[in-house]
Amino acid sequence: MSKTFELTRGQRAAWVAGLLVLVLVSAAVVFGLTNDSLREGQGSPLAREYTTVSDGDPGGSEAAFAEKFGQEGKASTLVLYDKTGKSASDGELYAVATGNLVTHFGTAEIKPVADYADNAMSAYDAVVYIGTDSVANPPEAFLDDVLTLDTPVMWVGENLNAMSGGQGDRAASFREKFGWDSGETQTVSSDLLYSVRYNDRDVARYTDSVETVESPVVGSGDSVEVLASAQCRKDDAPVSCVADDADGAQDVPWAVRSKNLTFVSEIPLDYIDENDVYLIYSDLFYGLLAPDTAPVKQAAVRLEDVGPESDPADLRAMADYLQGAGVPFQVAVMPIHIAKTPDENDWYGLSLLDRPEIVDALKYMQDRGGTLIQHGTTHQFGTGDNPYSGRTGEDYEFYRFGCSATAQQPFEFGECENTSYIRQIGRVSEDAVEQHKARIEKGRQVMIDAGLGEPEIFETPHYAASPNAYAAMTEVYNARYEQSDYFAGILSGEPSEAGRAYSQHFPYAVHDIYGSKVYPENLGNITEAEQNNHATRDPEFLISRAEAHLAVRESTASFFFHPYLDINYLKETVEGIRGLGYEFVPVVELQ
Repeated sequence: MSKTFELTRGQRAAWVAGLLVLVLVSAAVVFGLTNDSLREGQGSPLAREYTTVSDGDPGGSEAAFAEKFGQEGKASTLVLYDKTGKSASDGELYAVATGNLVTHFGTAEIKPVADYADNAMSAYDAVVYIGTDSVANPPEAFLDDVLTLDTPVMWVGENLNAMSGGQGDRAASFREKFGWDSGETQTVSSDLLYSVRYNDRDVARYTDSVETVESPVVGSGDSVEVLASAQCRKDDAPVSCVADDADGAQDVPWAVRSKNLTFVSEIPLDYIDENDVYLIYSDLFYGLLAPDTAPVKQAAVRLEDVGPESDPADLRAMADYLQGAGVPFQVAVMPIHIAKTPDENDWYGLSLLDRPEIVDALKYMQDRGGTLIQHGTTHQFGTGDNPYSGRTGEDYEFYRFGCSATAQQPFEFGECENTSYIRQIGRVSEDAVEQHKARIEKGRQVMIDAGLGEPEIFETPHYAASPNAYAAMTEVYNARYEQSDYFAGILSGEPSEAGRAYSQHFPYAVHDIYGSKVYPENLGNITEAEQNNHATRDPEFLISRAEAHLAVRESTASFFFHPYLDINYLKETVEGIRGLGYEFVPVVELQ
């Protein structure tokens, strides 16, 4: 008969201790499942990686960009600007903005007008000179070549009166060739000029960008074609443009063309969100560089800020509607989500790989005509408020921003309020090109590992980044789909500075100075409430913006939409844009 099994005293103690551990572990598991203060991904490697960043000044060098850029094998344009006077940095930014636009037609090469050499314009298909320094004198070689050569020239803004002076009888030669006097202008108060008539369309003009406009006096001769006329209005009624003559003309030439010279009486590159004469300017390049281009009306839509915490039901509903409506669409994907825990004492991090239901919804969207693009990697930076909360989708990723109580310098940065102004502060602490590149590639790899394919287009979070970040994007991607920031110093090699940047949206696809193709988003998005001094934008507003873009020969109406909003907003916007004659196409087909 076998002996009954008995535990020794030591074994019994160990068994009791093990049972106690099991009870404690079980309790911890149950507590973890029921405690709302814990969050999936809390303290995860992703959370640690993207909330652990360097402190202090980014230091280091900034990327250099070539003065010649664009599409080789097409039209070449020399863009000249004033590198002198109080507006020297403005001149540089206007030249970059203009250079970006002309890359729709080929290449741009940007140089200070002071560097112009004899006969230089003969090597180009066209020249654009942007005059910002009213006391500058363009080189004699440039003035002579405008008169004697046949290269198409667009002269924008100041200093055309220089054609009336200098060596020889240049003024007479100008009158003989072009049919009007370059030194004779009509000074008109800017606050009278609310619109410009162009191609039988009244185009809105922002009145506060300048105090006066110097309009050319061209007479009624057949040799001068008035391309656009500024209309003088007061209290919505036509008035004389001449201050001391109530019976004077009620409109004045805004842009004229004679022979190979096109003259634009002001630089229409300020406040371009409200100043629609920017669209006239953009369209004038067709006459300069591609006069035989056929008109087209194309539209694009992008579903915005889709990430690990999106609602898959919303994503499927959007895809079903757009496919049923025959609308190809894009989806801006944030591969990694970083945010504070509900108690705000810690951070959590998730990627698409942690959310198979979101991945399935994204594949569903792809099957229904959706093109996925990478929208940053985390759409935030570090643990600071940049400027809102540090949460993915809310904050900037590639530049530092703050909320200011004042619109202009000196800024008063503090807590973000609805009445705050969002203003640039400076480069992020990890601003080396290689650091940005690694960050972008990490997000791209998440999308690939999730089985979503290799994205081919990038969108910058909140359309803002440093020059180094843009350089990194170009190393990873050939194309961006967005509006973009361009910094003073980008040509001169001076360090970039917060606040000395130009934000540009495009009426058509371009190949910008950062070396990337840029597909346009130019209408904005639907918002249900005012935020940071931006008014509510409803479908009617976006449709009105699409109508404004009909001023451009290759009209593009491109907007984005957040899937958590009422789908009826999307339907109304799509139908309204179609009602203007636009056809929705995949973004890669935008002209």
